[in-house]
Amino acid sequence: MSAHLARFCSLIVMVFLLALWLPQLHGMIFDYRFGKTQLLYSPVIKKFIYKELVGEGHQFIYRDQDGKDYSQREFEMLIPFIYYKNMEIWGKMPLEIDAQRFDKAAIKAERLVLELKPVELKGHSPRIQLFPLLESNPGRARLSFPENIVRPGKDLSFINSDENKLDDELTETFTNVLTDKGFQFPVLDTFGRVSILKAFDAGYFLIDSNHDLFHLLKRDGQAKVERIALPDTFKIRHISVAENKSRQFLAIVLDEAGRLYLMRYGSYDLVPLALPDYDPDSMELKIIFNPLYRTAIYSDQQTVHAVVMDRDFNRVDSYERKMAMANIRPSDRVWQIATPFSLPLHDGNTRYLSLMPRFHGWLGLIGNALCLAVAFAILKKRAISLREAVFDLLLVALTGLYGLIAILMLPLQKAYNPGGGRDDLAASEAALSS
Repeated sequence: MSAHLARFCSLIVMVFLLALWLPQLHGMIFDYRFGKTQLLYSPVIKKFIYKELVGEGHQFIYRDQDGKDYSQREFEMLIPFIYYKNMEIWGKMPLEIDAQRFDKAAIKAERLVLELKPVELKGHSPRIQLFPLLESNPGRARLSFPENIVRPGKDLSFINSDENKLDDELTETFTNVLTDKGFQFPVLDTFGRVSILKAFDAGYFLIDSNHDLFHLLKRDGQAKVERIALPDTFKIRHISVAENKSRQFLAIVLDEAGRLYLMRYGSYDLVPLALPDYDPDSMELKIIFNPLYRTAIYSDQQTVHAVVMDRDFNRVDSYERKMAMANIRPSDRVWQIATPFSLPLHDGNTRYLSLMPRFHGWLGLIGNALCLAVAFAILKKRAISLREAVFDLLLVALTGLYGLIAILMLPLQKAYNPGGGRDDLAASEAALSS
């Protein structure tokens, strides 16, 4: 009995490991290596255009929303603000669009890309609550990391990272400045960019226990705090800080209701963005600025959406398209038939490990039936009765290819028949006596 139990447990473990490893092997061999459809808005023809891979080869298509095809050079000429360097090489500068002229300096002054990805959101990535508070006026060409690390909590603790010791003086100074501005401890959330590879340092945004928003930075060694007025019912979920040379917008702000805003640099005014069907937990967002338009592009693993707005963020047009990478390939169809489910370890929208099963629908039943037929044939060849193999057959019926591989790697042995053994022994004794 113990041997049977040990084998059953081993089979279950083997099926679990196969459901983890085989999908990874399939992904490595048949990975879609060319990413998402590149969808953009052309200020030249006033249409959405896109670039994507066709079929299993390496051929890209360049097409507009009406299905008209372009060469690569024609495609780039439709979005000259992005490929302005090529325009300069091809002698197309300055650009003339909508009776306006744009030289290289004008284009560079307006170029800006803001991004927000699901992995940045709270709960999607682990984050140690230790933050370097940089000096925003370093007096040199580059920013540098300080020796003190901030730990937001019941106060704003400063820890000397060289000595691993609490700096009581800085802790008291910065905590008091925040308190004087009306900050109510403890700190609920902290948002900022931990990097010195940026155009300037904007410090951190802090949310207090009343869900009020404060902006903290260190300038000339002193704490600078601004309280940012928000509507009474407004609750912030995430702030993606953007420290770039243009200083047009300081951050992308996401509220608890899933609505997006752009925060203006200096005034902290919030500009609402109307993005239909946007889901921050599953969609990557990119906002592209040029001298004429602002285009919000957001996509999951199936569909890419785009909303183009004028300079005042009034909607001009929108478009959505199912991406080529979302189409089921022959290799994907075979995999769905061969296995009823997968246990992926990674989800592209989070940095945490994931073990949520992905079922392959009714196609997986075909593979289960085929694997069950193979299992019957193997058992018949080994002269093992159905009563002895009921667990093996049930395992294959539920898990398909995973279960079949498992029972092949750990085969069931034919049970010892005591009656048959006695008959054999009697026959042997009769042969010896004769």
